[in-house]
Amino acid sequence: MAPRRRRTSALLMLAGLLLVAVLGLAWFMVGGDDPADQVAGASATTAPATGPDGAAATTAPGPTTAEGAGAAGDPAAGGDTDASGPPAPPAPPCPRVISDAEAAAALGAAVARTESRDGFLVRSCTFWTSNDRYLLVQVSRGVAASRDQYDLSRLPADRNVPGIGQAARWTRDTGLLDVFDGAARFQVGLFTAAGVPAAAEPAPRLETAARAIAARL
Repeated sequence: MAPRRRRTSALLMLAGLLLVAVLGLAWFMVGGDDPADQVAGASATTAPATGPDGAAATTAPGPTTAEGAGAAGDPAAGGDTDASGPPAPPAPPCPRVISDAEAAAALGAAVARTESRDGFLVRSCTFWTSNDRYLLVQVSRGVAASRDQYDLSRLPADRNVPGIGQAARWTRDTGLLDVFDGAARFQVGLFTAAGVPAAAEPAPRLETAARAIAARL
């Protein structure tokens, strides 16, 4: 009986050792994937930062592409082409562009009435005589007043006119003298009651009016 009892005890001890070994191996293999550890790690990564008062700190988003382009500057302010920048500055009122006396000298007759109209990038001043002949002055603003736009809008048949502003040209098709002078650009022309150019070439009195306008703008 004694040898059988000792054999039974040895088998039970061996079974116990095997069980302990299996449990230890299982713990070793799954210990690194403990769900509690994963939750703790995730919380440490995603928790928002807090400020000095304990409140959650926030980070303002950076500008979008459109906002960045707007900040770069608008051509109206002398920058590159861009429609999201500040609006073009207003053109001066017509009496500050050219006086009635100067307009009358260009027309060769008294000014009977004056009209002013504002477009998107241009202000038009029209000085009418009693027989509906008129002097038209168009003051460009913003990107339309830039040197780039002045050069790009040139037509093949345009003729340079010296002595007015930094650059001036006569566009025969429109009957307008187009003048660029620093931050200012304008067109001026004389027209009949039918709305056609009064002459195929700029009259000396029209060039005089253009110089007076350039001096004011």
